[in-house]
Amino acid sequence: MKKLIVILSALLITLAAIPAVAAQVRVYVAEVNAVGVQNRDEMKVTVQTLLASRLTGSGIVAVGSPSEADVLVTGTYVTIGKVFSVDALARTSGGKTLTRAFVQGESQDELIPAVGKLAEKLSAELAKLSAAGQLVNTASTVVRTQAMAAPVSDIIRNDQQQVRMVQTGDFIKPTAEQRNSSGWLSKRLNGAANLLAIGKILSDGSREIFLAGENRLSYYRQSSGMKLVTEVELSAAEKVISLDTVEGNDGALDIYVTIIRAGEPASQVWQVKGDKLIRVAEKLPYYFRGASLAGGPKRLYAQAMGRETDFFGDVFEASRTGANITLKNPIKMPRFGDIYGFNQFRDSDGKVLTVTFTPDGYLAVYDQELKELWRSNDKFGGSELYFQRDDLDNARVTGERYRWIFMNQHIQVTPKGEVLVGKNDGFWVLGNARSYKKGAVYCMVWNGSSLEEKWRTKDTQNYMPDYVYDESRNELLLLQTVQRAGVGTLGASSLAIKKVE
Repeated sequence: MKKLIVILSALLITLAAIPAVAAQVRVYVAEVNAVGVQNRDEMKVTVQTLLASRLTGSGIVAVGSPSEADVLVTGTYVTIGKVFSVDALARTSGGKTLTRAFVQGESQDELIPAVGKLAEKLSAELAKLSAAGQLVNTASTVVRTQAMAAPVSDIIRNDQQQVRMVQTGDFIKPTAEQRNSSGWLSKRLNGAANLLAIGKILSDGSREIFLAGENRLSYYRQSSGMKLVTEVELSAAEKVISLDTVEGNDGALDIYVTIIRAGEPASQVWQVKGDKLIRVAEKLPYYFRGASLAGGPKRLYAQAMGRETDFFGDVFEASRTGANITLKNPIKMPRFGDIYGFNQFRDSDGKVLTVTFTPDGYLAVYDQELKELWRSNDKFGGSELYFQRDDLDNARVTGERYRWIFMNQHIQVTPKGEVLVGKNDGFWVLGNARSYKKGAVYCMVWNGSSLEEKWRTKDTQNYMPDYVYDESRNELLLLQTVQRAGVGTLGASSLAIKKVE
């Protein structure tokens, strides 16, 4: 009997040890520090993404947050002249150092294979430690003492404790929050659209939707589905960089299509006539935007292009009579402001403050004297849409004949003074090469000293080139790129609608 007990005990010990050896090691790669390199912020994310994707392998899986991880990996990317070094440190969530590794290279061309070698070194060491039982799967044994049921909503509010239990099996299934979305998603729409604008609510309850690609304007009616009514093709030499709708003096809906042709604005105005799009004005030398500044009524605004500057002078309130544009009520821009990268809101004392994007993607708030009050710690915006201008004076320095001007989604402000701003995250953002993979919309409020997050949407599954807040229905419309345009294909898009509750 005693011999049988010993055998059973040995068997139980052996079986208990199997999961510890076979369990996957969850690794989170933090943002990599970059030293002595141009485009520092872009390189930090680039090296982080490269390392995370290459660490995933047999027995190791990369996770999206530190709370899910057994192992945290931090790193530093350093360049001295043309030589670079990437150093990595792996430690437990409790701070215990597990292993270190580094790789070196003599040019940027060697970066990707070098990161692959670094991932191999780390994977080998972590596999040894896991086999020796020195890695405890802490992520799967976390006890949540105050877990709350996840709300069935696409809006994630800052004042809610969004607690999610970590999946312990080999198959990760959607949570109730992910399965029961409160939103609406269209079917695949032909063409990779860059821009989105909404029109009128029609008598049958459907909503007018306008989408624009590089040289295409499409008119849809959205109800239970998206019905393509008509679309027009522009010249291949014309590139659409902005799309806005504003009610005209005659009560009709004007569709302002800001176009760059031969490096200069040559904008057009269209209207819906029955089931057709009719052009009512063209070759207008302005950037146009329809905006509700400080949450006020929606108006048309215009700005000129300078010979040496991409955006010149003040932003004006504009009105149209035929092909004539009248400008009035100039608005002075802060240091980084232009017609597409600013909006205004009121503080608790009723003073008008201005919010803009900085050139490197941060948010900045300015007072009435255009002095900077605050700047965000995180980047926002992010767009693959751009236009080009001749830049021969700097060609020797940049090595390029043209200057690239990237567009951001418009900053929108609600009547309640809430600031809405889009944010795209990418897996390859380096210089002029941009490719984003997911996006979200953030709602922020001014607390007297800074903009703080009130809520945000869940990340989209694809790049989000544009969004619009429909105040009349309290809905967010998110445009997504399902398939990018390429050789022989126009790509594809989809439209998601989220109820703001």
